[in-house]
Amino acid sequence: MFYECESLTSLNLSHFNTEKVINMDCMFDRCISLKSLDLSNLDVTNVISMVSMFWGCKSLTSLNLTKFRTKKLIIC
Repeated sequence: MFYECESLTSLNLSHFNTEKVINMDCMFDRCISLKSLDLSNLDVTNVISMVSMFWGCKSLTSLNLTKFRTKKLIIC
């Protein structure tokens, strides 16, 4: 979704409806300028794959996953 968004430094996903999403592979892959990401409100209960979700996020220093419920996750 945000794959190779190299200039992206911040992102507000607090109102994203992801309740039917099953694949989050490469979602933030190579977002090399992304510094902080709050995903605490993201519904990941149906996600089965998160391969390389944060790969290449070299600047990421703050990541909030406090409410992640990955019960169905097969690949991470």
